[in-house]
Amino acid sequence: MQLRGVVVVFGLSFLALSGCARNVGSGAPTAVTPVAPVSSVATNGYNGQGVGSQDLNTNGPIGGSNRGLTAAELAALPSHLRVHFPFDSDSMDANGQAIAAENAQFMMNHAHVQVRLEGNTDDRGTQEYNLALGERRAETVKRYLESQGVSAARISTVSFGKDNPLCSQNDQACWARNRRVDFVYSGGYNG
Repeated sequence: MQLRGVVVVFGLSFLALSGCARNVGSGAPTAVTPVAPVSSVATNGYNGQGVGSQDLNTNGPIGGSNRGLTAAELAALPSHLRVHFPFDSDSMDANGQAIAAENAQFMMNHAHVQVRLEGNTDDRGTQEYNLALGERRAETVKRYLESQGVSAARISTVSFGKDNPLCSQNDQACWARNRRVDFVYSGGYNG
């Protein structure tokens, strides 16, 4: 339910920005149907190293989107779709393991859902090093999901290294937010 609300907010923002569009055929303005505002969104729940409720877990433009899921699956999505990592590490702490376990349970309850694990780093270090570190982080989460019974055939990984930041400030809190793996779900698993 919360994710659907976030999507509505993004959609309304897009409509507001493109509200000047006209119907080319008639010259009349395009009608926009009002939608109720969203009261809350899910947060990642991570409270270490300056990361907390400001780190919205929308999986919108950053981190992809959850596509092909039914309304019931969208409503059942885990409240945490992001695991954060310590500096220069691909090891999950207890909080990261709890988030991964919540996502594993979602996948066990929805047997056709697939997930893409998107590994990310902060902007320090070389591009090559960060791509490798992002991949190791995604593989760590993948191995954890597999240990919880999720089939490897339902999990893919990708690394964005430092190219997919949540924020761009040059400080510890921002760097901590960017060191993560995002869970991006899709429907249609046939195996």
